[in-house]
Amino acid sequence: MTKLKTLSVRLYGVPVGTLQQDKVGKMRFEYLENVSHALSVSMPLDRRRYGNMPCEIYFGGLLPESTEARRAIGQMFDANPNSTFSLLRAIGSDCAGAVSFHPPEHPVVEDGSHEIRVKRVSDEELEQHIRELPQKPLFIDLDGLRLSLAGVQEKAAVCIVDNEVCLPEDGTPTTHILKPKVKEDYPASVQNEYLCLRTAARVGLNVPNVEIRRAGAELYLLVERYDRKFDERNRIRRIHQEDFCQALGQRQKYQRFGGPGFKACFDLLIKSRIPVIDRMSLMQSVVFNFVIGNADAHGKNFAVLYDSQGRFRLAPFYDILCTQVYEALTQDMCMKVGGHYNFKDVTGDDWKQFSEEVKISFPVLKRLVFEKAGPIATALAEERRLLKGTEFDTEVADRMVDQVFKNMSRLVQTLS
Repeated sequence: MTKLKTLSVRLYGVPVGTLQQDKVGKMRFEYLENVSHALSVSMPLDRRRYGNMPCEIYFGGLLPESTEARRAIGQMFDANPNSTFSLLRAIGSDCAGAVSFHPPEHPVVEDGSHEIRVKRVSDEELEQHIRELPQKPLFIDLDGLRLSLAGVQEKAAVCIVDNEVCLPEDGTPTTHILKPKVKEDYPASVQNEYLCLRTAARVGLNVPNVEIRRAGAELYLLVERYDRKFDERNRIRRIHQEDFCQALGQRQKYQRFGGPGFKACFDLLIKSRIPVIDRMSLMQSVVFNFVIGNADAHGKNFAVLYDSQGRFRLAPFYDILCTQVYEALTQDMCMKVGGHYNFKDVTGDDWKQFSEEVKISFPVLKRLVFEKAGPIATALAEERRLLKGTEFDTEVADRMVDQVFKNMSRLVQTLS
């Protein structure tokens, strides 16, 4: 009988289950007895065993989506780039949230607060690391670094200590996500995301702290991780989280291909610790993304964040970009409003249908739009003004402002 390949699945460093792979590559997961916190909304404790598909959705959702990144990781660690199990065995010791994967014989160390142990990186070294991201995704294998982040875009996880970029050592959790510019078809992507997140903060959305930095010729965005926090002793703690696709058990992130739509997202938050507040926050983000021109708000760009009792709240919003300024990108949104995906096709009746689907009254939605749409455009214009004349200035910012004022005017007129 062929022995199953096995990984110990741990939450905050404590074993909660086993992930196994059979000889044909299928996975299965089983919770241990007396576990108090589930890994995911989609994998509750009232059912102890889960087959291959739930495993692919939840555990696969912890890995990079890019084929190139998976291939590079596979070559680096002699892992199968098409196997979720194989990749997690290679780089699953530090994932988003507080879940991690280890050989069963690996000593159990409860994942409380971590003393900060890092290696400082010079600007010259960082510039080179950023350039090598396609070959060394996530900065893995730099001084033995092994960690995983989901998503398509090239990125890395780092620690910021004394305002300097550092690489973690001895299992120190990372504190920030480093995101360099994306390919040339999308100029000034760093400034674009920076302006969107700064604008979101100005109008009251819960978003991470963000800044633009440069390492030599390489521009990058530095985003503070919301799934990590410092305690009173200045030690780092992990916080468990999962994106909406994982929580909803959806493999696809785009609605038109079977991924979650707004109804499923709002219904998920009925289970939140404070559903009224979280559902209204999500409504504010829908309005914000529509006005800011972000067509890429899909199911993996929303998340929930867990407390120590295993209850969840809506996580801060992230990965916000004015995609409308890039002609190469679709003008269709990832989730439709009413019956339409395209910004320009959405009517007042579509917004009314949307409000009925998410169970938030249409008058409340209209009031939110009338109160927030104008300030969103004004806040972006102010953030753009602050960027003007700096080393990070870009004409893309002017195009963003023009587009957002158009979006604001169209939306207000549609609902008037």
